[in-house]
Amino acid sequence: MSQYPSQQQQQQQQQQQQDASFLDALMIPDEESKNYETPSSSNRKRSYGQESLDDEEEEEDNKKERKGRKAPHELLTDAEKKANHIASEKKRRQNIRLGFDQLIEIVPSLTQGNRSEAFILQKSVDHIRHLINVKNDLKSQIRDLQGVLGEPNYDEDSSEDDLTYSSY
Repeated sequence: MSQYPSQQQQQQQQQQQQDASFLDALMIPDEESKNYETPSSSNRKRSYGQESLDDEEEEEDNKKERKGRKAPHELLTDAEKKANHIASEKKRRQNIRLGFDQLIEIVPSLTQGNRSEAFILQKSVDHIRHLINVKNDLKSQIRDLQGVLGEPNYDEDSSEDDLTYSSY
């Protein structure tokens, strides 16, 4: 065996250096890259006998660096943070308003008059209670009619039978 690296080893080393340089360019912002030196680009002196051992250590170091280093996030200015907060708060209020508008469309007693949020919620609760009572009455009528016809009681929706609402 020769003390000098084979052509294949040299090509592999060059490819590893190119790969590391490419990844480093992707991971490090321009300001930091001026002062950053990768282990593969360092000017370490090696003896030919230790070259394969050094290459393995260098490759291991490169893998650790690539895994551990993430692209830095650019920090937002106070004005940008405030603008983001205002925008998200505006979106939240719009979604709430949309929900109240949908309740106004669905609940019959909300077509006119006072429409404060508290009033809309109270009327919505009243309407849901009314619907539960109507459903339970209809189920009771179905059971009564099944009894008259001599059919066995069949509850299609037994999990919601006799719904009641308890106030907290």
